[in-house]
Amino acid sequence: MGGAVAALGQQKINLKQDGWGSAESCVVYSKTSVRRFKTHEEADRVLGYSRATDPLMKGKNAAQIQATPACASGWLRLYEHANGGGRRPIFSDYYWHNLNEYGLNDQTSSWRNNQGSSQWGWLARDEGSNGGRISISPNTHSSNLGAYNDWASSVAA
Repeated sequence: MGGAVAALGQQKINLKQDGWGSAESCVVYSKTSVRRFKTHEEADRVLGYSRATDPLMKGKNAAQIQATPACASGWLRLYEHANGGGRRPIFSDYYWHNLNEYGLNDQTSSWRNNQGSSQWGWLARDEGSNGGRISISPNTHSSNLGAYNDWASSVAA
């Protein structure tokens, strides 16, 4: 059966079985600690993120800022849609997560790795880090995965 169990206030749901409900973001603190947030802004606030202070946004015009995925320092975010849109699972605990446990198998279209300068992330085609892999360099992002759109089944961050 499986599925990651995530809390939103006092309510806990199984993301694989029950979906995300009204949540837009989920922060994965560990295998057993996942928290849902109704809005991306709420998750950003809890993680200490602000676009206004994001160094990656400096010197960009409004269209470029909108197309750049947001991500708090020390985290890797996946996005359901291109340009950082849709649901956002957020990881930082460095082990392989099967995305079907979060109801997001083959549903990643963009990402941002805002972890430290030596902290890589990976996407894998199949569960458990199997199949082909994409390396996610530290302090980088992809607004559109192109041929790898909706391809990933697992992530490590």
